[in-house]
Amino acid sequence: MVDNTKNMLQQLSDIAWIVYHGDKRTGILNEDVQGKYTYITGNEIVHLDNNSDVQSHFGNTRIFEEQITSSHITESEFYLRGFRIYHDDPYPVEPGAENYNPDIPLYTKTEDSDITYAAGWYTIKFEKCWRHGAGPKYSTLLKYGYEGPFRTEAECKLHLKKLNKAA
Repeated sequence: MVDNTKNMLQQLSDIAWIVYHGDKRTGILNEDVQGKYTYITGNEIVHLDNNSDVQSHFGNTRIFEEQITSSHITESEFYLRGFRIYHDDPYPVEPGAENYNPDIPLYTKTEDSDITYAAGWYTIKFEKCWRHGAGPKYSTLLKYGYEGPFRTEAECKLHLKKLNKAA
């Protein structure tokens, strides 16, 4: 049986797309500064040299023109003090709680958990260099040192570049 379902793109940013086969997400397509593409799935990484290679790989000559235009952001996203939480049904750490920090929006994944996480993006000072992450454990921030929170990954990465240049 021949599968006639088209592969389609849904734009995330100027250089990144979610790839769909029908209504199933199959991976992420990224474009680098040289105009080359990388398709990342859970099982493989495919390097493609140009738009034609992307069209050929996905079997859709109009893949860039016929993109999915609905938002990739779902209605069930959670924010704490303006910072995104990358977990469903979080439990905010309230003022007066033992782990409460007025500078960091903290939450737990379950109501009775002792493990707290920080909403938003952070640069974290590990032993050899600075790294970035979304929603890290609060204990990791305290152990290694951090800067943040940042509202977006792009803002965090820009700050990360400055930190690693200065190091």
